[in-house]
Amino acid sequence: MTNSQRDRAQARARGDSELADAFAAMGVTPAEASLFHVVQYGITVHPSKLPRWAAAADYRLGGPSTRESCAVALSDSLKKGSLQVIDESKLDRIKDDLRDKKILGPIYGLPELGAVDFTPSGAELWRRICSSCFRHADRKPFAYTDVVHVKTARYYRTRFAAMADIARRRDEDGVASMSSPSFIGPWRAQWWRRFAEGWRVDVDERSQWEGHACGLDESSYLDRSLKKAEVQRLRDLLDRHNVSLEEWVVLASLEGGPISPMEDGPSGREGARFAFHLNRFAVRAFKVTITQEASCRALETCLRYGWLRVLDRAAVDEVNSLLRSNPALLALPGTAELRLNGGTYARDEEGLPISAGYLWGAIDFSPAGAALYRMISAEWLGPDWEDKLSVSNAYYCEEHRYCESDEGFEFIVREHMAAGGRVRDRRIVPIGPWCVYWWEPFPSGYRLELELEKDRQLLHA
Repeated sequence: MTNSQRDRAQARARGDSELADAFAAMGVTPAEASLFHVVQYGITVHPSKLPRWAAAADYRLGGPSTRESCAVALSDSLKKGSLQVIDESKLDRIKDDLRDKKILGPIYGLPELGAVDFTPSGAELWRRICSSCFRHADRKPFAYTDVVHVKTARYYRTRFAAMADIARRRDEDGVASMSSPSFIGPWRAQWWRRFAEGWRVDVDERSQWEGHACGLDESSYLDRSLKKAEVQRLRDLLDRHNVSLEEWVVLASLEGGPISPMEDGPSGREGARFAFHLNRFAVRAFKVTITQEASCRALETCLRYGWLRVLDRAAVDEVNSLLRSNPALLALPGTAELRLNGGTYARDEEGLPISAGYLWGAIDFSPAGAALYRMISAEWLGPDWEDKLSVSNAYYCEEHRYCESDEGFEFIVREHMAAGGRVRDRRIVPIGPWCVYWWEPFPSGYRLELELEKDRQLLHA
């Protein structure tokens, strides 16, 4: 352990000890506080699942907790009346109380039956914990997002896949309509994935107060359920191509997009974060585990063999030249052109968001690496292995933002514009009492209603 790592660990231990003392003064154990921490994010799950959430590093408070200690804390919290398991009578009581007090919401929805949530006294206890231990007087009001209307183009390799998805999704909650498949000819998802033909389906979805926060997103997801089988056959194929299993997992992880830059190198702190996510992906997709050392070695090997590369101006120019010389409909223009996603922006001199351009410094496939990945995948899973690719591009959405104040709304509009959105309409509506979760009402506030569409419209066949 380095000196900086030791210093961080000691500081974390001191902070945990101080929190545990503060919790004890309020009659709460660290495990109970960790349960509250999960629930306050609206993560209301079945009692059997909540201890696992609370014991996770992202949610534990006042020091490490185990699932067992969190399970005991849950039992104690239910007896004390700070938490409750929602049944029909409790849910009806919550609805009646909101209606009687004329409270708008909850913006992020009501708890599900059978899930664990606060009681009114538990919510008050959590507010006192936050006021004493976490929150600051200068905390800025937060604008909560509720996307109420989305129009999305979905793309498929075959008409059969399009029709199967229509049959599967047509009766889903929130789906207002789905078009018949339309033929689009040659198209691309990523720059390295081109199909000779494909089909497009337009989906219209509407909802309210369900906590949806997807805006004008681009998404590409490959169903990997088949990849969990026949891992030994995959190993044999990889041996014939002189590719290790660890190197293959690195290549396969690029399905999710380029890897974030690692300024401190694969063996640094950012490399450790990469290794953690790579191992989680390996377990989920291939039922194998990969150590941090093996992850770093595999990534470095893929870069040395030229299967992967660090994106710079020359690499992006090469990709854009390919897109021009071999034209096809870009189902996901920002993804194919290696632009920064909608959640990342540069700032101007006044700190306002502006378009940040390309994914400089990220690690992506090279043409040779992409060809190797697709070739081995086809040998392993068959020529139709990409038929389960799910590609979607939201080109219109109506987004509502709820906040105690309207002072940050202009910044939100600028963020959307920097991410490539065009504002069709905007309205600021003063509202009375409202809540994000039923247990935390605000006396008044504002709702920003935004209608957004993409500046670069999708092309219809």
